[in-house]
Amino acid sequence: MGNQNNMKNLISFSEKITAIFSQLAIPARLYTHLRLVHDTAHKLLDALAVEFPGLPIEHDLVLFGAATHDIGKCVCTEELFSEGNKHEAEGNKILLRLGVNEEKARFALTHSTWNEQSTIEELLVSLSDKIWKGCRNQELEDLIVSKIASETQGKEWKVFVQLDDIIQTIAKKGDERLNWQNRFGVDERDILLS
Repeated sequence: MGNQNNMKNLISFSEKITAIFSQLAIPARLYTHLRLVHDTAHKLLDALAVEFPGLPIEHDLVLFGAATHDIGKCVCTEELFSEGNKHEAEGNKILLRLGVNEEKARFALTHSTWNEQSTIEELLVSLSDKIWKGCRNQELEDLIVSKIASETQGKEWKVFVQLDDIIQTIAKKGDERLNWQNRFGVDERDILLS
């Protein structure tokens, strides 16, 4: 029971995100996933602000990207349960059609195709989409370490240790979050909009 209450106390979406979602038919499973990744991004940003004060990150972009990265799955619902990337281009189209600017809409395209040219915001959305369920990706984490070290003039080994501690703390509740998401299906409409 305690775990369920913890999941119900996730950080709420902003009014802008809620307004976008109100224009779409979002399956409960997708809504829950987006809310979990959004909450994870909040935790990640809060911890980065403590460990790396002054690190230039556009928090609103990261939170928007985390909340909308898989929005294309409201059309490509088969990808809620199986591998696929059709939702990426579809999500970008949906967001642009709803008047979202290209800078924000791009997260639907970039959350799984990060590289050295990716912005720190794009990398943090991708990281949030991994660690919410306890997954780790060394290549992605190394790119983030490199970007943080470059921005802060810190030593990469020290940045690695600090980031690793943050990720471990967030990722340790991955099973709990995944179990919560798995309670919901595609056709359910009993989502918690609070």
